[in-house]
Amino acid sequence: MTPGYIYYALGAPYAGGTAPLDSQEVFLTLGLDTILSPTLTAYKEIDHYHQWYFLLGVSHNIEFNKIISLKLSASASYLLSTDENTYAKYNSKALPRRINIIISMMGLFPLLPIAVYKTLSVAPTISYVFPLCDDAKYEMQGRGLQGVANPSDRIVHTFMAE
Repeated sequence: MTPGYIYYALGAPYAGGTAPLDSQEVFLTLGLDTILSPTLTAYKEIDHYHQWYFLLGVSHNIEFNKIISLKLSASASYLLSTDENTYAKYNSKALPRRINIIISMMGLFPLLPIAVYKTLSVAPTISYVFPLCDDAKYEMQGRGLQGVANPSDRIVHTFMAE
């Protein structure tokens, strides 16, 4: 069990844009030391946005030797806003409108941690994130940075390598 606190100093999403209010969250993570190492984290925004965010994850580590291992993980998330005035729901055209929102997304994250020194490792990561429902799809399109000027044409499946 791990409790925590996060402070988000939020800036404008683009030059000349309006900066949102800063945000604060408390969270609690519960995990089991068993097959697939399941974890459940609940985040509660306590400042302005009045929302809950839940993250369920599983992972498995495959050790090749003492230096290199492969960590496979997946997670699903769920966002519940309880204040229609502080969190926009995106419609099918990926345009914001004020209403309560429930979204869910899924991510797959293979890591390849490489031990460089006793207390230092490097972990190249490949991530694939995709929506699990239409609400999540519309939000990803509306908030997305990729794609064209028309928000509904933006990409919602994201593949990243770091």
